[in-house]
Amino acid sequence: MPRLDELNIPTGVFEENEGHELVRFWISSGVDHVSLNIGLFDSDEEPSVWGSVAADIAKHAVKAMMQDEPTRNEAALYAEIERAFIGRLKEQTKFEGQLKGDVH
Repeated sequence: MPRLDELNIPTGVFEENEGHELVRFWISSGVDHVSLNIGLFDSDEEPSVWGSVAADIAKHAVKAMMQDEPTRNEAALYAEIERAFIGRLKEQTKFEGQLKGDVH
């Protein structure tokens, strides 16, 4: 059985009455594996929600990197994330398999 480094569910989630997992993203042998919970929001607001999710993930990543290395330049970290994000959006990415998730 392969070793999977699954993350814990954040503790604050259990304090709420309702919660929804939106994304699982794994890299295995250099390949992205993605599960998305698409259709949870109204179709006209869904793109904005996913943009906000991407931004929040970036903010949490910078906070964690700063926590691990407080002398890092926060603005430079955000700039590098933005550069990589925009670059990845512009790439012609070929997806193999399926993007899976709960459909509501």
